[in-house]
Amino acid sequence: MIRFMHCADLHLGRTFQTTADMNESFIKQAVEATYHSFEGIINEAISRKVDFVLISGDVYDQKKRSVRGQWFLKKQARKLLDASIPIFVIHGNHDPLTSVDTLIDMPENVYIFPKDVSHKIHKTSDGEKVVIYGFSYPQSAYTENPLPLYNKIESEESAYHIGLLHGQEKGQEGHDPYAPFTVKSLVEKEFDYWALGHVHHRQVLKRQPAIVYPGNIQGSHRKETGAKGAYYVELSHSSCDLTFIETSPIRWEQILLSITGLKKVDELIEKVQDMAEQLTQRTIIILTIEGNGILHEQLSHQKNGEELKTLIYEEMANENVWIDRIRIETKPELQKELWRKQDHLLGDVVRLREEMKTEQNEIEEILSPLYTHRKIRSYIDTLTKEEQQDIIDKAETMILTTLLEEGEGL
Repeated sequence: MIRFMHCADLHLGRTFQTTADMNESFIKQAVEATYHSFEGIINEAISRKVDFVLISGDVYDQKKRSVRGQWFLKKQARKLLDASIPIFVIHGNHDPLTSVDTLIDMPENVYIFPKDVSHKIHKTSDGEKVVIYGFSYPQSAYTENPLPLYNKIESEESAYHIGLLHGQEKGQEGHDPYAPFTVKSLVEKEFDYWALGHVHHRQVLKRQPAIVYPGNIQGSHRKETGAKGAYYVELSHSSCDLTFIETSPIRWEQILLSITGLKKVDELIEKVQDMAEQLTQRTIIILTIEGNGILHEQLSHQKNGEELKTLIYEEMANENVWIDRIRIETKPELQKELWRKQDHLLGDVVRLREEMKTEQNEIEEILSPLYTHRKIRSYIDTLTKEEQQDIIDKAETMILTTLLEEGEGL
């Protein structure tokens, strides 16, 4: 068995993208966040006595690399060198190999893959042999499929074979389609592990063989939410155990708060405060206030909405919580019990929904032709009774809300 750390998309030197002016305390934390996260990964590697560390591209955020970023990488690599742990690196679209790469020399335990696909053989302290394959981007925009250049060394059949690749699986969205590939093409290479980078959302594309995006190590904007860090991997020829280790000191989180059932603004503010108290680490929040309720009428007025936002910012801003933006997406209160007894369009919708929920067999008859159609049935899943009822409930809410907002139905 071999043990290693897999991380990617460090983006050393990257700044946070926030719509609000952070206070000085939070700014200091944000500037250091990426460096602290990477240092945490290195410390975990040393404490777990791994055989090596893998970095799957975009070590630095820009082609013109910061001197601080390079020096920081060197300092962390020296710590690994003292623990006899090598580090294998590829560069991606943000930090392709250029003439500025030699500004700071790296310690002898750092191996940076060249511009062409090549391999490096490493023997662990336990005598296990590992063949690691990879290449660094020669320029920022690398749009070719690199997989034909990854060829397994057949003479090392008993060794572990690991591929380092910074690129986009063709089913992914939201990133430039560099070094495109398919999961099928990776499996065909018969490697034991694919250490991917480029996509910032952590995901395991396949378990056997393991094909893994660890995500970036620190979120820097509202689309990079949740825990960030690296994978600790224990790999044998028959299994792969993945343990995600969070190292990012700051999280970005999308938080939804509903006004449903609330009658006073005080209650909403208390709800925001309760939410903040439950956070266990420094967090940047994208807050969405939603739901149907009597507070909607007040919040829908621009002046009231802006005053509420200002109040929340003032109440919540501290060294551990920062609100990046607040969206008010509330809807009018739905008085279904009242409308059910009244003769108008809103009442008709409420009564129709109740009829549909009691006519289960009729719904099944309507859907049956789709489930049995020889071409369509392979593209749809059979809905459970609970799923059918949920669709009816959501449709009722959508129709009632739309009628109220357009001033119709009464």
